[in-house]
Amino acid sequence: MFYKITIALLSIFILSSCGGGNPDAPKNPVSTTAPEEQKTIVALGDSLTAGFWLPEQDSYPSKLDTKLKQEWYNYKIINGWVSGNTSKQLLDRADLYLDQDPDLAIIVIGGNDGLRSLPVDEMKQNILSIIDLYQAAGVEVVIAGMDIPLNLGLSYRNSFKSVYKEIANERNIHFMKFFLKDVWGIGYLNQPDRIHPTAEGYDIIVDNLYSFLLSKDILRK
Repeated sequence: MFYKITIALLSIFILSSCGGGNPDAPKNPVSTTAPEEQKTIVALGDSLTAGFWLPEQDSYPSKLDTKLKQEWYNYKIINGWVSGNTSKQLLDRADLYLDQDPDLAIIVIGGNDGLRSLPVDEMKQNILSIIDLYQAAGVEVVIAGMDIPLNLGLSYRNSFKSVYKEIANERNIHFMKFFLKDVWGIGYLNQPDRIHPTAEGYDIIVDNLYSFLLSKDILRK
């Protein structure tokens, strides 16, 4: 009799250990950890940000979005482009994206100012005003430098190129020296107009930008 009772108790113990004692219990424990809040990047710019003449998925914001997801970063990216925009035109619409509560703004602007030989000091003030707008809202800012062709004049070109570093220093923001690094002037990485990158060109741009964001400890998981 004692032997039978012992066997019965042992069977109950084994069933309970395997979860068989409570059929209503969840098979997988539910995590009580809250999901990490998604952060927002707004990409401000002109046709270089738009991915001109390319499908939307080949633009740099779309490719950066894919890259961040592959690396398990919880970001969404707003593509705030208007093709042909000058720095003044971007300034006029820059506040439209603040209601998205961005954490980071990446500014790529000035190419159209340069191609139209607009005054560099006015471009500088426009960009500074955009930065002020975003910094006042607590948004971290990256500015990417630009270049223009030599045929616009060496003196003007030098002033144009140097203004981006001046802006970064004056506002203490992150400065990516040249947005088109490793792409500018390389035939197959640019479209026939020799201004706008191809999809392959944007792959390189995004790799460079991603490395820059990592090096400056800007991205957060």
